[in-house]
Amino acid sequence: MKKGEFIESVTDKTGESNKKTGEFYDAFWKSIEEQLKKGHDVCLTGIGTFKLKKRSARKGVNPKTHKRITIPAKSVIVFKPSKSFTERLNG
Repeated sequence: MKKGEFIESVTDKTGESNKKTGEFYDAFWKSIEEQLKKGHDVCLTGIGTFKLKKRSARKGVNPKTHKRITIPAKSVIVFKPSKSFTERLNG
């Protein structure tokens, strides 16, 4: 499902306009991004938790050249679904 399809789906359920739903969608994700940048976890009760994890630098091999390379450290976003969300999807 793409962003536009998601917004349309929510619009159908709420009766709001596509514009308002799109604005909410953008604000929702911007808020999550801001909190993660500040180092905070974002816990959405009944859905799950977004966390920012740091991966340290590590050694790797370029598959084309077979040369050893250093993969730089970076931050990655991790999402852990809540138990109730997982149960709803499997039930």
